Amino acid sequence: MAKKKTPKFVVIKDTREQKGWIFHSGDACDGMKPGTLKTGDYTLEGFEDAVCIERKKSVEEIANNVGKEKKRFNAEMQRIQEYPFKYIICEFSMSDVINYPRSIFSEYMWHNKPDFCKREIAGRKITGKYILKALMEYQTWYGIHILFCDNAKNAQKVTESIFKRLNTMFHEQT
Repeated sequence: MAKKKTPKFVVIKDTREQKGWIFHSGDACDGMKPGTLKTGDYTLEGFEDAVCIERKKSVEEIANNVGKEKKRFNAEMQRIQEYPFKYIICEFSMSDVINYPRSIFSEYMWHNKPDFCKREIAGRKITGKYILKALMEYQTWYGIHILFCDNAKNAQKVTESIFKRLNTMFHEQT
């Protein structure tokens, strides 16, 4: 008996997501469309209640989430825990988190404008250690997978791979 072919998946991108990733039609993906998601930035059409991807563009964004916007972000993490498959996909590295806030400045800036960098850092209350603590708590308490992908290109590839595997799994169960 021939194996049933898995249908292509369609990515839904939240209408509030600024810029972000673009998923083109290919061998496993059938493109994307906008939609209003109750939480997260991306999901799979037909599996909106099962899959939630939250994209984080920079360590500055996550520092803001666990700092100034902590109450709002904690509410979002409460909502995201309801999903069986939930991910925070980071377009930066774990080193960027650990070395925050120094990591937001390039080596060029540190060599050419060290006083500026030091002034900027001195005004920040959030440390890399605190960000790491907060992220590990979300992962441990809410079961959210947090993936550090180094850059936007890798982050999108990882997300597409997640979608492909979940789509296959969902269709094998039906």
